[in-house]
Amino acid sequence: MNFVYLNGQFVEEDKACVSVLDQGFLYGDGIFESFRSVGAKLYQFPLHYERLVQSAQALSYPLLFAQDELQQQLLELQRRNQLVNGYFRITITRGLGQVGFLRDMESSLTCLIIGREFKGLDEHLYQQGVALTVAKTRRNAPEAINPKIKSISNLNSLLGKLEAKAAGTLEVIMLNSRGHLCEGAASNLFWVRDGWVFTPAASTGLLEGVTRSTIMRLCEEKLKLRVITGEFRLQDLHYSDEVFITSTSLEVLPVVRVDDFVIGKGGVGPVARDLRRELHRDMGMVV
Repeated sequence: MNFVYLNGQFVEEDKACVSVLDQGFLYGDGIFESFRSVGAKLYQFPLHYERLVQSAQALSYPLLFAQDELQQQLLELQRRNQLVNGYFRITITRGLGQVGFLRDMESSLTCLIIGREFKGLDEHLYQQGVALTVAKTRRNAPEAINPKIKSISNLNSLLGKLEAKAAGTLEVIMLNSRGHLCEGAASNLFWVRDGWVFTPAASTGLLEGVTRSTIMRLCEEKLKLRVITGEFRLQDLHYSDEVFITSTSLEVLPVVRVDDFVIGKGGVGPVARDLRRELHRDMGMVV
Protein backbone atom coordinates (compact mmCIF):
# COMPACT_ATOMS: atom_id res chain seq x y z
CA MET A 1 0.00 0.00 0.00
CA ASN A 2 1.46 3.35 -1.06
CA PHE A 3 0.58 6.65 0.55
CA VAL A 4 0.60 10.11 -0.95
CA TYR A 5 0.40 13.51 0.70
CA LEU A 6 -2.63 15.43 -0.55
CA ASN A 7 -3.71 18.80 0.83
CA GLY A 8 -2.47 18.29 4.36
CA GLN A 9 -3.20 14.58 4.78
CA PHE A 10 -1.48 11.28 4.06
CA VAL A 11 -3.94 9.11 2.15
CA GLU A 12 -3.78 5.80 0.32
CA GLU A 13 -2.73 6.38 -3.24
CA ASP A 14 -5.72 4.65 -4.85
CA LYS A 15 -8.10 6.76 -2.73
CA ALA A 16 -6.51 10.14 -3.46
CA CYS A 17 -8.70 12.38 -5.63
CA VAL A 18 -8.26 15.77 -7.28
CA SER A 19 -11.19 17.69 -8.73
CA VAL A 20 -11.83 17.67 -12.48
CA LEU A 21 -12.08 21.46 -12.10
CA ASP A 22 -8.55 21.73 -10.73
CA GLN A 23 -6.75 24.43 -12.69
CA GLY A 24 -3.69 22.24 -13.06
CA PHE A 25 -5.80 19.74 -14.98
CA LEU A 26 -7.74 22.33 -16.96
CA TYR A 27 -4.96 24.81 -17.75
CA GLY A 28 -1.62 23.34 -16.77
CA ASP A 29 -1.51 25.99 -14.05
CA GLY A 30 0.91 24.31 -11.71
CA ILE A 31 4.52 23.72 -10.72
CA PHE A 32 6.52 20.70 -9.60
CA GLU A 33 9.85 19.73 -8.12
CA SER A 34 11.66 16.42 -7.71
CA PHE A 35 13.75 15.26 -4.76
CA ARG A 36 15.91 12.25 -3.95
CA SER A 37 16.85 10.70 -0.66
CA VAL A 38 19.78 8.43 0.13
CA GLY A 39 18.76 6.60 3.23
CA ALA A 40 17.31 9.17 5.61
CA LYS A 41 19.13 12.07 3.91
CA LEU A 42 17.39 14.29 1.36
CA TYR A 43 20.14 15.10 -1.12
CA GLN A 44 20.57 18.78 -2.09
CA PHE A 45 17.20 19.51 -0.48
CA PRO A 46 17.80 23.24 0.15
CA LEU A 47 18.59 23.82 -3.54
CA HIS A 48 15.48 21.95 -4.70
CA TYR A 49 13.38 23.82 -2.15
CA GLU A 50 14.81 27.14 -3.34
CA ARG A 51 13.81 26.31 -6.90
CA LEU A 52 10.30 25.32 -5.80
CA VAL A 53 9.91 28.67 -4.05
CA GLN A 54 11.23 30.43 -7.15
CA SER A 55 8.60 28.72 -9.31
CA ALA A 56 5.83 29.50 -6.82
CA GLN A 57 6.73 33.16 -6.63
CA ALA A 58 6.79 33.46 -10.42
CA LEU A 59 3.16 32.27 -10.55
CA SER A 60 2.08 34.30 -7.51
CA TYR A 61 1.40 31.20 -5.41
CA PRO A 62 1.45 31.65 -1.63
CA LEU A 63 4.15 29.65 0.15
CA LEU A 64 2.68 26.38 1.45
CA PHE A 65 5.64 25.08 3.42
CA ALA A 66 8.65 26.40 5.21
CA GLN A 67 11.77 24.46 4.27
CA ASP A 68 11.84 22.33 7.42
CA GLU A 69 8.11 21.61 7.15
CA LEU A 70 8.41 20.24 3.62
CA GLN A 71 11.42 18.19 4.64
CA GLN A 72 9.39 16.63 7.45
CA GLN A 73 6.54 15.75 5.07
CA LEU A 74 8.91 14.08 2.60
CA LEU A 75 10.62 12.04 5.29
CA GLU A 76 7.27 11.02 6.77
CA LEU A 77 6.13 9.86 3.33
CA GLN A 78 9.38 7.92 3.03
CA ARG A 79 8.68 6.25 6.37
CA ARG A 80 5.08 5.39 5.52
CA ASN A 81 6.02 3.93 2.14
CA GLN A 82 9.05 2.11 3.61
CA LEU A 83 11.44 3.62 1.09
CA VAL A 84 15.17 3.00 1.36
CA ASN A 85 16.24 5.49 -1.30
CA GLY A 86 13.30 7.69 -2.23
CA TYR A 87 12.30 9.62 -5.32
CA PHE A 88 9.70 12.29 -4.61
CA ARG A 89 7.66 14.64 -6.75
CA ILE A 90 5.69 17.54 -5.32
CA THR A 91 3.02 19.06 -7.56
CA ILE A 92 1.29 22.32 -6.63
CA THR A 93 -1.55 23.79 -8.69
CA ARG A 94 -3.74 26.86 -8.39
CA GLY A 95 -6.51 24.56 -7.19
CA LEU A 96 -10.23 24.44 -7.78
CA GLY A 97 -11.47 26.93 -10.35
CA GLN A 98 -13.88 27.54 -13.21
CA VAL A 99 -13.77 26.92 -16.92
CA GLY A 100 -13.43 30.05 -19.02
CA PHE A 101 -11.78 33.42 -19.26
CA LEU A 102 -12.98 34.61 -15.86
CA ARG A 103 -11.45 31.70 -13.94
CA ASP A 104 -10.46 32.28 -10.33
CA MET A 105 -6.79 33.20 -9.80
CA GLU A 106 -7.08 33.40 -6.01
CA SER A 107 -8.28 29.90 -5.10
CA SER A 108 -6.77 27.55 -2.51
CA LEU A 109 -3.82 25.61 -3.86
CA THR A 110 -3.78 21.86 -4.46
CA CYS A 111 -0.65 20.11 -3.17
CA LEU A 112 0.25 16.50 -3.99
CA ILE A 113 3.45 14.68 -3.02
CA ILE A 114 4.24 11.23 -4.41
CA GLY A 115 7.05 9.04 -3.04
CA ARG A 116 8.57 6.02 -4.77
CA GLU A 117 11.64 3.85 -4.33
CA PHE A 118 14.32 5.31 -6.58
CA LYS A 119 15.07 3.06 -9.54
CA GLY A 120 17.71 4.40 -11.87
CA LEU A 121 18.61 3.25 -15.34
CA ASP A 122 20.22 -0.12 -15.99
CA GLU A 123 23.90 -0.01 -15.15
CA HIS A 124 24.95 -1.14 -18.63
CA LEU A 125 23.78 2.21 -20.04
CA TYR A 126 26.38 3.95 -17.88
CA GLN A 127 29.03 1.47 -18.96
CA GLN A 128 28.23 1.58 -22.69
CA GLY A 129 26.76 5.06 -23.09
CA VAL A 130 23.61 6.08 -24.96
CA ALA A 131 22.65 7.64 -28.27
CA LEU A 132 20.76 10.92 -28.55
CA THR A 133 18.98 12.63 -31.41
CA VAL A 134 18.72 16.34 -32.12
CA ALA A 135 15.10 17.45 -31.81
CA LYS A 136 13.37 19.44 -34.51
CA THR A 137 11.34 21.09 -31.75
CA ARG A 138 13.14 24.16 -30.43
CA ARG A 139 13.26 25.08 -26.76
CA ASN A 140 10.82 27.80 -25.71
CA ALA A 141 12.30 31.29 -25.96
CA PRO A 142 13.02 32.62 -22.44
CA GLU A 143 11.34 35.88 -23.45
CA ALA A 144 8.10 33.93 -23.89
CA ILE A 145 8.20 31.46 -20.99
CA ASN A 146 10.54 31.95 -18.05
CA PRO A 147 12.72 28.80 -17.87
CA LYS A 148 13.14 29.32 -14.11
CA ILE A 149 9.51 28.17 -13.68
CA LYS A 150 9.38 24.37 -13.39
CA SER A 151 5.85 24.11 -14.72
CA ILE A 152 3.58 21.10 -15.14
CA SER A 153 2.56 22.74 -18.42
CA ASN A 154 5.52 21.04 -20.07
CA LEU A 155 4.39 20.52 -23.67
CA ASN A 156 7.69 21.72 -25.11
CA SER A 157 9.58 18.93 -23.33
CA LEU A 158 6.87 16.40 -24.16
CA LEU A 159 7.29 17.12 -27.86
CA GLY A 160 11.00 16.50 -27.43
CA LYS A 161 10.32 13.21 -25.64
CA LEU A 162 8.02 12.12 -28.48
CA GLU A 163 10.82 12.82 -30.95
CA ALA A 164 13.18 10.71 -28.84
CA LYS A 165 10.70 7.85 -28.84
CA ALA A 166 10.24 8.07 -32.62
CA ALA A 167 14.02 8.00 -33.08
CA GLY A 168 14.49 5.11 -30.65
CA THR A 169 16.72 7.15 -28.33
CA LEU A 170 16.53 7.81 -24.60
CA GLU A 171 16.66 11.59 -24.87
CA VAL A 172 17.01 14.47 -27.32
CA ILE A 173 19.21 17.52 -27.56
CA MET A 174 17.13 20.66 -27.95
CA LEU A 175 18.39 23.82 -29.60
CA ASN A 176 16.97 27.22 -28.74
CA SER A 177 15.22 29.57 -31.12
CA ARG A 178 18.58 31.02 -32.22
CA GLY A 179 20.04 27.60 -33.03
CA HIS A 180 22.27 27.34 -29.97
CA LEU A 181 22.67 24.19 -27.92
CA CYS A 182 20.31 24.37 -24.95
CA GLU A 183 19.47 21.15 -23.05
CA GLY A 184 17.64 17.86 -23.24
CA ALA A 185 13.90 17.47 -22.88
CA ALA A 186 14.50 16.57 -19.22
CA SER A 187 18.24 16.89 -18.70
CA ASN A 188 21.18 19.27 -18.92
CA LEU A 189 23.98 18.91 -21.46
CA PHE A 190 27.78 18.86 -21.00
CA TRP A 191 30.74 18.02 -23.18
CA VAL A 192 34.50 17.79 -22.78
CA ARG A 193 37.28 18.94 -25.10
CA ASP A 194 41.02 18.98 -24.39
CA GLY A 195 40.48 18.88 -20.63
CA TRP A 196 37.85 21.65 -20.56
CA VAL A 197 34.20 21.06 -19.68
CA PHE A 198 31.51 23.02 -21.53
CA THR A 199 27.80 23.52 -20.92
CA PRO A 200 25.23 25.95 -22.35
CA ALA A 201 24.70 29.13 -20.39
CA ALA A 202 21.44 29.97 -18.66
CA SER A 203 20.91 32.68 -21.27
CA THR A 204 20.10 29.98 -23.85
CA GLY A 205 16.78 29.36 -22.08
CA LEU A 206 17.57 26.17 -20.18
CA LEU A 207 16.28 25.10 -16.79
CA GLU A 208 19.21 25.39 -14.40
CA GLY A 209 19.13 21.90 -12.94
CA VAL A 210 20.25 21.26 -9.38
CA THR A 211 22.36 18.35 -10.61
CA ARG A 212 23.83 20.64 -13.28
CA SER A 213 25.11 23.03 -10.63
CA THR A 214 26.42 20.12 -8.56
CA ILE A 215 28.32 18.71 -11.54
CA MET A 216 29.83 22.11 -12.27
CA ARG A 217 31.02 22.27 -8.66
CA LEU A 218 32.42 18.72 -8.70
CA CYS A 219 34.27 19.37 -11.96
CA GLU A 220 36.18 22.23 -10.41
CA GLU A 221 36.52 21.01 -6.81
CA LYS A 222 37.19 17.30 -7.34
CA LEU A 223 38.44 16.86 -10.90
CA LYS A 224 40.17 20.25 -11.15
CA LEU A 225 38.55 20.89 -14.51
CA ARG A 226 37.39 24.34 -15.52
CA VAL A 227 33.76 24.66 -16.65
CA ILE A 228 32.99 27.08 -19.49
CA THR A 229 29.43 28.29 -20.06
CA GLY A 230 28.30 30.10 -23.20
CA GLU A 231 26.27 29.96 -26.38
CA PHE A 232 27.43 27.11 -28.58
CA ARG A 233 26.44 25.46 -31.84
CA LEU A 234 25.76 21.80 -32.60
CA GLN A 235 29.07 21.45 -34.41
CA ASP A 236 30.85 22.06 -31.09
CA LEU A 237 29.77 18.56 -30.08
CA HIS A 238 31.45 17.16 -33.20
CA TYR A 239 34.83 18.28 -31.87
CA SER A 240 34.25 16.98 -28.35
CA ASP A 241 36.03 14.14 -26.61
CA GLU A 242 33.04 13.30 -24.42
CA VAL A 243 29.36 14.22 -24.11
CA PHE A 244 27.10 13.51 -21.13
CA ILE A 245 23.73 14.57 -19.77
CA THR A 246 22.67 15.12 -16.16
CA SER A 247 19.54 15.24 -14.04
CA THR A 248 18.30 14.21 -10.60
CA SER A 249 17.26 10.79 -11.91
CA LEU A 250 19.85 10.27 -14.68
CA GLU A 251 22.82 11.40 -12.55
CA VAL A 252 25.69 11.53 -15.11
CA LEU A 253 24.81 9.60 -18.25
CA PRO A 254 27.48 9.27 -20.97
CA VAL A 255 26.53 9.90 -24.61
CA VAL A 256 28.47 8.06 -27.33
CA ARG A 257 26.49 9.09 -30.42
CA VAL A 258 24.38 12.05 -31.51
CA ASP A 259 22.27 11.18 -34.56
CA ASP A 260 24.81 9.59 -36.95
CA PHE A 261 27.84 11.25 -35.39
CA VAL A 262 30.06 9.22 -33.07
CA ILE A 263 31.43 11.13 -30.09
CA GLY A 264 35.16 10.82 -29.59
CA LYS A 265 36.20 7.18 -29.86
CA GLY A 266 32.66 5.94 -29.36
CA GLY A 267 33.10 4.83 -25.76
CA VAL A 268 32.46 6.16 -22.27
CA GLY A 269 35.10 8.73 -21.36
CA PRO A 270 36.96 9.22 -18.07
CA VAL A 271 35.36 12.54 -17.11
CA ALA A 272 31.80 11.19 -17.18
CA ARG A 273 32.88 8.08 -15.31
CA ASP A 274 34.77 10.05 -12.65
CA LEU A 275 31.96 12.59 -12.23
CA ARG A 276 29.38 9.90 -11.56
CA ARG A 277 31.65 8.40 -8.93
CA GLU A 278 32.17 11.81 -7.32
CA LEU A 279 28.44 12.49 -7.43
CA HIS A 280 27.76 9.23 -5.61
CA ARG A 281 30.32 10.19 -2.98
CA ASP A 282 28.72 13.61 -2.63
CA MET A 283 25.37 11.89 -2.10
CA GLY A 284 26.84 9.73 0.63
CA MET A 285 26.56 6.52 -1.37
CA VAL A 286 29.07 3.68 -1.03
CA VAL A 287 31.43 3.84 -4.03
